[in-house]
Amino acid sequence: MASGDTVMNERIDTLVIGDVTTKLPVAGIFKVLDGKIIEWRDYFDMGQFTAGMA
Repeated sequence: MASGDTVMNERIDTLVIGDVTTKLPVAGIFKVLDGKIIEWRDYFDMGQFTAGMA
């Protein structure tokens, strides 16, 4: 659901780097204009990302 021109989502991304697979919680914020995304920002915890790659 969205209100106005801002949409927020939470998701779990699965990253595969070489032989290592890790799941990373991500929050994304989108700005929409005329039905098209004009800005897209993702936020995640770098500490959690690097710990999953060990």
